[in-house]
Amino acid sequence: MKTNPATRPQKIQLINSAVVLGMLSLIQSSYATEGGGTVYPLGVNTVLAGRMPPPGLTGFLYLSDYQANKTMDDSGNRKAGVHDFEINVQAISARLDYVYTDYTLLGAKLASRIALPMIKGDISFDVNTSAGRVHRSDNQQGIGDLTIVPIILGWSSPLVQQMTGVEIYAPIGAYDKEHLFNPGRNTWSYAPWYSFTAYPVEDIEISSKIAYVVNTENSATHYKSGQEFIADYNIGYNIDKQWQIGLNGYIYKQLTDDEQHGESVSPNGNRGQVLAVGPSVKYQSSGVGFVLKWQHETKVENRAAGDRLWLQAAYHF
Repeated sequence: MKTNPATRPQKIQLINSAVVLGMLSLIQSSYATEGGGTVYPLGVNTVLAGRMPPPGLTGFLYLSDYQANKTMDDSGNRKAGVHDFEINVQAISARLDYVYTDYTLLGAKLASRIALPMIKGDISFDVNTSAGRVHRSDNQQGIGDLTIVPIILGWSSPLVQQMTGVEIYAPIGAYDKEHLFNPGRNTWSYAPWYSFTAYPVEDIEISSKIAYVVNTENSATHYKSGQEFIADYNIGYNIDKQWQIGLNGYIYKQLTDDEQHGESVSPNGNRGQVLAVGPSVKYQSSGVGFVLKWQHETKVENRAAGDRLWLQAAYHF
């Protein structure tokens, strides 16, 4: 008995559609938040997180390298169906803080901040689909999203220094929804934050920056990443007035579900988490400072799991 089979071009189209749908399903469920990242640079604000710079202009330069060779599911196990996963993200970011000399509010000094990164990313993996295993890779580089903090409030006492503000992330970064990796995220995001640096005993510094990130919908994909809790931290010992060694890292926990077209993304809303920890070394002299730190990720769910290396510098003009 004869059937009415699809023509060869139709068969190829059906196979290609199955491959694409299979990859999109696995890729999307491999990450918390869209694309597996966050607009906030995890682990950047550790040492002296609550200390406001001196009056006037201070410049900061951040070099970072992130590498991971596995991606985890919502149980903290390697994601099924994804093989030979590798991602490497390098960034160089410039930040300017200006502390005002003529204005105060609620007993606090006032400052403004702006920051802009250049980002390069490489990603590759094999993924199981209904048409077999398929290799996917991408590499992109360009300007990331702009960070603006119009007003920062800063308080200082001999034992505790504190700052607070709201970061605004403007989507000016390079973005294309067809890419696996993008320097920009194509969403507006807002992050109220509080940071402190405390000296409970002589020569011991405890610092943290705590932020709550609220993401808006990506208009190109109709994907809305969940809200995120982030805490960078540092526990340091001052060897002398110039050198400090310490333990630093970050805590990341996604608190609400990812959504697409207004519906929660399965499974379990794609909520991610990670705990990172590692050593740090700080050198500080008159008007200039350097920090070198490494952060190893553990307790990871719905995200890539890897290591982050930072080299940071600050100079007061």
